[in-house]
Amino acid sequence: MPEVSEMVWNDFFSHFSLNADGSRSYDGVQVKRNAVFADTKGHWAQNAIGNTVAESLFSGVTDTSFAPNASATRGMLMTVLARYAGTDTTDGATWYEKGMEWAKTNGVSDGTNPNADITREQLVTMLYRYAKASGKDVSVGKDTNILSYADATTVSEYAVPAMQWACGAGIVNGANGKLNPQNNATRAEVAAILMRYCENIK
Repeated sequence: MPEVSEMVWNDFFSHFSLNADGSRSYDGVQVKRNAVFADTKGHWAQNAIGNTVAESLFSGVTDTSFAPNASATRGMLMTVLARYAGTDTTDGATWYEKGMEWAKTNGVSDGTNPNADITREQLVTMLYRYAKASGKDVSVGKDTNILSYADATTVSEYAVPAMQWACGAGIVNGANGKLNPQNNATRAEVAAILMRYCENIK
C-alpha cells in the first residue's frame, strides 16, 4: 500500500495540466503566477519562493500555503528540474513518474527512492548533473576550497565536485559556517537554490 505522503502528492499533482502558453492550471483554473502564501510572508526565502512559483516550477500545497519548512523529496526535485527543462510532467501514473523518467534519461538521477526526503548534497548533485547535461560550464568550482566550512569533511565523496561547483558558483552559501550536506533540504531551500541557479548559471 502506498505511503500516505505518496498518496497526498499523487492526488495533488494529478489536478495539474499544462496550458499551450506554458502556464499551468489546477482543475481547469489557471494558477496565479503571483500567488501569495500566508506561511511565506516574512520568511527568509519569500522572494525565492515567489519567483519559482511564478515560473511554474513550484506550487503551493494549498491556495494559501507553501509549507516552506517541509522536507522536499527526491521525486519533487526531479519533477521541478524536468519542468525547468520544459518537460510536461502531467498525466503520469504517479505525480513524479514523468519527472523521474526525464531525470533517468538525462543522467540527473537514477530515479530511485522518489518519495524519500532529499538531502542537501543530493540536491546539489542532481543540480550539478543537470547543469552538465544542459551544456553549462561547471568548471567554476573545481578549485573551490570548501574546507573553510566546518563540516566539509562530512560531504560524501560522490558529492564533493558538485558541492565545490555549487559553492564556487554562489548557488550554495552555507549557514553559520556549515554546509549541512546530510540534512534534509526543505522546500524553501530548494526554491532558494533554484533561484540562485537561474540567476548565476547562464
